[in-house]
Amino acid sequence: MDRRTLLKSSGALAALTFMPVRAFADSGRIEVSLDTGPNHVRNLSMEALAKEIAAASSEQLEMKIFHGASKFKGADVPIAVAQGALDMGVPGTWQMGKAVPDYNITALPMMYGIGYEDQYAVWDGPAGQALNKNLEDKLKIKVIGRWINLGFAQMFFTDKRVTSHADLAGMKMRAPGGAANLARFKAFDATAVSIPFSDLAQALQRQTVDGVLTTHESVRSSKLWDSGLKYCYEDNQTLFQYVPVMSARAWDRLGEEGQQLLMSLWEDKVDGVRALAVERQQSARVEGAENGIETIEASAQDLAAMRKKLMADQDALVKELRIDPTIVEQAQATLASRQD
Repeated sequence: MDRRTLLKSSGALAALTFMPVRAFADSGRIEVSLDTGPNHVRNLSMEALAKEIAAASSEQLEMKIFHGASKFKGADVPIAVAQGALDMGVPGTWQMGKAVPDYNITALPMMYGIGYEDQYAVWDGPAGQALNKNLEDKLKIKVIGRWINLGFAQMFFTDKRVTSHADLAGMKMRAPGGAANLARFKAFDATAVSIPFSDLAQALQRQTVDGVLTTHESVRSSKLWDSGLKYCYEDNQTLFQYVPVMSARAWDRLGEEGQQLLMSLWEDKVDGVRALAVERQQSARVEGAENGIETIEASAQDLAAMRKKLMADQDALVKELRIDPTIVEQAQATLASRQD
């Protein structure tokens, strides 16, 4: 799959293209803030969506993408959308926990090392639907569809060649945020600090941290090998995904026809964007190697041992992070059904 896949018209698009022009008369412009650069998979996907929306609305509905946190930093997007200061965002699940603690569930130990299809089953299913409803109810915003991928979070390092979790003891690591992500490093006997992605390159260059929890795609999009990254330890800690949200004001401004258009276009793109994200993670891993990053894969034994250690603390973590136990049970039930 390549960028052209993102631009293909669907049956849904064809059906909606001939809506009356007056349906979009009051819709105007949708401003979207992304904290990643224009070559990042999320940015590419949103630019493609913008082109499809413009075509379907006879150019009366414009989606303007602001790249590289030029409008809002990623952690500020959920509240900016809730306050109506921003029309639309596609923030990471890890950035939702401050507003809706239940979103910390995405990084709980039970999800550690779980593959793509099982992740999709959980977050497209009852647990993910409950999270979206809680988000809509609390922030009074609209989740327009299923989540899209960034990819699995891995650990990258500047100077130390990490070959097992034991090597992490005493290290200071940047994590993108999310209480569960930060808590996981305690089990690694390491310290995690939250640093906005837009400030990460400078933090690495100044040796503020020894390494970073992020993805191959994010490393490539900002060329973080130029900031000193040399090693990667792959353990698929958590699947980073993005949640498409709109402010109530922007959503209402679209009207029923515009809302239907946006949701249909989004749904038509989700599976393709997820697949593209997987491919881009793989190609970014190769490009990282070409730029001097050595990747060490965690052994099956290390993964099993760490998962067992992490799971011992999950119940306490659920309570500490104020995650709804009912949603945890829904996620566990989905995972169990996948193993039958």
